[in-house]
Amino acid sequence: MKMAELVVKKNKIEVSDWYLKNFEILEEHNNGSIPDFIKVIRKDSFQKLIDLGFPTQKVEDWKYTNILPIVEKNYKLSNLTETYKDKSVIERSKDLINNDPIVADLSSNQIVFIDGHFVEELTRVQNIDEIKIVNLKKAFKENADLIAQYLNKYNQIENGFNALNNIFFNDGVFILIKDNLVEDEPIVVIYIQSDNQEQLINPRNLIVIGKNSKVRIIETYISLNDAKSFTNTISEIFVSENSFLEHYKFQNESLSGFHIGKIQAHLERNSNFTSHNLSFGSAIGRNDINIVLDGEGAESHMYGLYFVKDKQHIDNHTLVDHAKPHCLSNEFYKGILAESSRGVFNGKIIVRKGAQKTNAYQSNKNLLLSGNAKIDTKPQLEIFADDVRCTHGATVGQVDDDSLFYLRARGIDEKTAKSLLVNAFANDVLSNMTFEPLRDKISDFVTKQMNEILQKN
Repeated sequence: MKMAELVVKKNKIEVSDWYLKNFEILEEHNNGSIPDFIKVIRKDSFQKLIDLGFPTQKVEDWKYTNILPIVEKNYKLSNLTETYKDKSVIERSKDLINNDPIVADLSSNQIVFIDGHFVEELTRVQNIDEIKIVNLKKAFKENADLIAQYLNKYNQIENGFNALNNIFFNDGVFILIKDNLVEDEPIVVIYIQSDNQEQLINPRNLIVIGKNSKVRIIETYISLNDAKSFTNTISEIFVSENSFLEHYKFQNESLSGFHIGKIQAHLERNSNFTSHNLSFGSAIGRNDINIVLDGEGAESHMYGLYFVKDKQHIDNHTLVDHAKPHCLSNEFYKGILAESSRGVFNGKIIVRKGAQKTNAYQSNKNLLLSGNAKIDTKPQLEIFADDVRCTHGATVGQVDDDSLFYLRARGIDEKTAKSLLVNAFANDVLSNMTFEPLRDKISDFVTKQMNEILQKN
């Protein structure tokens, strides 16, 4: 693939001509076929992209993550068709879904996208009066006014990747849960990177939960074979008064590809948002999760597990904004780093002036399985109120020798003992997953990945 000619300044990497050319193609293709408010978002975001560029490591929030390998490529922009047409890829994707150790048989409600495009043949969802699960392009036609109320409402463009998604998103899922609904069956959203070409894929998800409702949503990102594409995704989430959303994101894309994802969640009074962020794939991965507690009595619970190997790089940035009093946030992230992998954790809690009686907890624990693995962890507090309870902490360690000796003394071989200890470390955070079928699958996946690493070393 031809590499872009990049101009790198102190705080930004200037965008190449590739983006300008493809923006012009996009405008021409979509002229008259998309709502006017989307056109405005795209034009404004393109100017932001030019102004911001992409972040260098001189930018504090990107200090430990070099994104040059991502932005130096001239990707093929995922094509602009309404739905995916390649029948052979659809058939292989069907086999992948049916046999994937995590995705297979998760739910009777699943909506599928390949390279960012809706795939009707692989989608099966219930659309009743209380639940709407459709691709975003269809929602533009059927619910344009409703989409305009929410899309990009609180999504701040913090960097060039956010602007890039605003400009080039082609499709994604729109999930609307109406008031007073309790749905036990999870909604599964499956994004698949094909192995056809090196593509730029920009999924956009919009999730709106009405009042007094309860639902689970599982976003999954997987790949066909050795896909070399770049997924750049944004999920906007709105949780209304007295509602509960348990949201899972599972990312296990190809180790030859890249993944940058942002979740922007807005919580109203007495609502509860529980996030499970599970990162295993991609050569370079970045997760930004921003939660605003904007109503008294709101709660957020954030659980994360990242397990990386080889030369993988995973970067987790979280922000919990306590904007109103009497709110609770709880964050518990764990990392397992093997071989020459590298991890980054940056968690920030902001307590606004007047947000009294805030209760906020944050913890990041990391396990290094190799002398070559590395983690940079930075928990942060910014407190502007005086009647609060806030704690944070971070640890980095290796497999405990005493625990290993204890297991060895009971006749367990060293590799099995290490695998058991790593699984116990992971299950400490996985135990917070209330959807048992997925929890068991992830636990088995961790064991399998650990055993593969032990076999190599």
